[in-house]
Amino acid sequence: MTPYFFIYGFVAAGVSLCFLDDAPTRRVVQNYYLILLMVALAIFAGMRGPGIDNDFENYVVWFDLIKAGNAPLFAWLRDPAFACMSWVVAQLGFPYSVVAFLYALLGLLATWRFAAAVSAQRWVTLLFYLLFCQYFMVLEMTEIRAAVAIPLMGLALYQASQGKRRAAIWTYLIALVFHFSVIVALPFLVMLLAGARFRTRAWLYWMIAAGAVASVTMRSIINLLSGLYRLSEYLNGGAEQHDLRVISWYALAHLIFILVPTVFLWKRLTRHQRMATLACSMGLLFFVIFGWNTGLATRLLYIFDIYWLLIMMMILEVLHDNARVIYVGFLTLTGLALFWKSLTYMQPYSTLHPWDAMLHPLANLVAVHL
Repeated sequence: MTPYFFIYGFVAAGVSLCFLDDAPTRRVVQNYYLILLMVALAIFAGMRGPGIDNDFENYVVWFDLIKAGNAPLFAWLRDPAFACMSWVVAQLGFPYSVVAFLYALLGLLATWRFAAAVSAQRWVTLLFYLLFCQYFMVLEMTEIRAAVAIPLMGLALYQASQGKRRAAIWTYLIALVFHFSVIVALPFLVMLLAGARFRTRAWLYWMIAAGAVASVTMRSIINLLSGLYRLSEYLNGGAEQHDLRVISWYALAHLIFILVPTVFLWKRLTRHQRMATLACSMGLLFFVIFGWNTGLATRLLYIFDIYWLLIMMMILEVLHDNARVIYVGFLTLTGLALFWKSLTYMQPYSTLHPWDAMLHPLANLVAVHL
């Protein structure tokens, strides 16, 4: 598992850049560092061999169907972005590993854009570190479509909170094209576009009440929907199938961080930060409501976990001096714990032969044109 900890160390090194005092220098160093980091991480994800994650073979089969021209209509409609990108890559003579590389790169770029938008410039690499620890193994290295869609969803909701209606709608639609699961955030987008500012905690109380009603009624509805095309893959399990009792500490950690801004900081929060607190609460509520379906519960929680990590950063903003340094150390250890947890879903790393995977098709393509 050494390669995984090597890339972890590469990402963790970016946390130290947050403490550079000169703002212009810090901004330049962070930007160059993140560009180099994203390319390295995308190559790491794109060049992985089969058998490392749970979804690799499924994507290869999907890619091969499109490459051979035998893909049925639903293989194109299921996620148009993946189908179109796979067709272009296949037409150029490249293998699936190039699709995996491009998806990882797009996901990391979207993550960077989200982190830069929602956090203070000083802490961009810290938030990127937390997002990496939480998501890289389970998204960029496994569920590659969601790796692009989730940060784009987060960016769309931020744009909506800033009054950028057209940009928010387009960003959200692009996220849906990459992975339909982010449809669960549509209520927040609609409320933001309608002008909701979430000034009172009553929003959270109403959400809890709705969750109580849903916990009674949703199981029968989900059972009815579980056979429908395009919904069944979300309702009939997912990558994570652990007993929820084993990860109950994970839900407790969410609850603790939700309580801090709700109880102590609500009036000081921006519109987007209040929405983020509500979204994180919704993720936890889904986790509880669908506790009988581990795949669905953890999928829904992961979608809104970007706001759990953002809440951690919101707390950082109100700390000063030594307390801030200590808290950054705490967040660094928290990231390590999240990264360690994500490794439980991975097998030891192995790579494709770089010539067979990328260079040989490229050489053939050049030879044809010459």
